Amino acid sequence: MPSFNNRQLIKGMILLSSILLIAACARQDTPYAVVYEPEQPTEIKTVEAAIPEPEPEPEPIAEPVEIIETVAYEEEYPETYIVQEGDTLWDISTVFLRDPWFWPEIWFKNPQVENPHLIYPGDTLAIIYVGGERKVQVLSRGDDGSVLSQTADGLKVVKVNPRVRATPINATVASIPIDSIRHLLERPMVFDEETLNNSAYVLASLDNHLVNSLNDKLYVRKLDTTKGGGRYQIYRPDKPLYDPITNELLGYQALYIGESKLLLRGDPASVRVTQSEREILRDDRVIPMDNTNFERDFIPRPPRNEVNGEIVALLDAISQTGIYQTIAINLGNRDGLESGNILKIRRYGDVVPDKNEKDPGFMVKLPDEEVGMAMVIRSFEKMSYALIMEADFPVSLRDYVQSP
Repeated sequence: MPSFNNRQLIKGMILLSSILLIAACARQDTPYAVVYEPEQPTEIKTVEAAIPEPEPEPEPIAEPVEIIETVAYEEEYPETYIVQEGDTLWDISTVFLRDPWFWPEIWFKNPQVENPHLIYPGDTLAIIYVGGERKVQVLSRGDDGSVLSQTADGLKVVKVNPRVRATPINATVASIPIDSIRHLLERPMVFDEETLNNSAYVLASLDNHLVNSLNDKLYVRKLDTTKGGGRYQIYRPDKPLYDPITNELLGYQALYIGESKLLLRGDPASVRVTQSEREILRDDRVIPMDNTNFERDFIPRPPRNEVNGEIVALLDAISQTGIYQTIAINLGNRDGLESGNILKIRRYGDVVPDKNEKDPGFMVKLPDEEVGMAMVIRSFEKMSYALIMEADFPVSLRDYVQSP
C-alpha cells in the first residue's frame, strides 16, 4: 500500500490536472470581442484608356479637270514670231492675244532669263504648253542662236553657248513706245493750285529782255537752291483743268519751256538758260529738276476698282487725237489709279429721232461704242495722263473712259 505522503501527492496532482482542464475549457467557451480598426483611405487612381486615333480616310482621287484659259488668243496666230526693231511688248502681244494687256499672264519665264519681259530684236518667240495652258516663250536668241526644244513639261534648253552680251539698256524691247511719253515722265505737266502759287518765278533778265532763250541770264525770285542739284525746269501755266461733271478744279496744265542752271544763290537767284523749247517770259515758273529715274516698263493691268471717267484734255491736239497720243482724264490717285492701268475709251451714243413713231419728237438713244484703249502713264492726285494704245476711230473730248 502506498504511504500517506504518496497518497497526498497523487491527490494533489489529480486536483491540479482537473483545475487545468477546467481552465482550458473555460477559455474555449468564452466569446471573443472582435475590434475592427477603420481602414486607411486608399488613393484611387484613374487610368484613362488610350483611345486610338482614327485612321485618316484615304484622299479621294482627283478627277481630271479640264483647264479653261481665261486669256483670249487670236484665232490665227503664228507658230513663231521674230522680234523686230521698234517692236513693243504691246505690239507683240497683239500678234498672239485679243487683249494685249494680258501679256504678263502669257509670258513664260525662261530658266536662263531673269526678267521674262527682257527680249531683244532678233529673238524668236513661240507658243508652248505649260500645265495645259498656252504660254509665250523665247524659242531662240537672235545673237547666238541658242535653241530650245519642246518637251512634255514645256521647253528645255538644248544648246546654250555661254557668252557675254554687251548691249545698251535701251536695246531691249520696251512695254510701250517710250519716246512718245518721255516728256510726260520726266516733267510734271500738271500742278495743283498751291504748288503753282508757291513756286519760284522769273522776275527779270540781264539787259531787261522781255523775251529770253538759250544762254540768257535770268533773275528768279523765291528759288529753293537746296533742291534739284542746281538744275531747274521752266514752265508756263497754261490753263486750268476742270471736271466736266462736278466742275471741280483738277489742276493747272503747264507748258514745258526749257531748263536752266544755277549761277548765284540769293533772292533773286541767278540762273542761265541751258535749253529752250519756247521763248521764256516774265512770271514763268521755275521748278527744281527731279532726277528720279522713271520706270521704262509698264506692266498693264486693270484698275483695282471699277472706274468711270471723262476725258478733260487732249495733249498736242485741238479736237481729235489718235494712237500714241496722250489724253488727260478726271481720275487720279484718289480713285486708285496707277501707272499701267488699262482703260477702255468709249463714245457716247447719239440721240436721234425715229420718224417711224407717231410722236414727231420721239428720240432714241443709240448705244455707246468702244473706240479705243488707253494706258495710264502718270497719275496725279485728281487726274491722270493716259497714252492711247489702240484707236479704231479718232478720240475726242466727247469720249469717256472705264475699266476694261
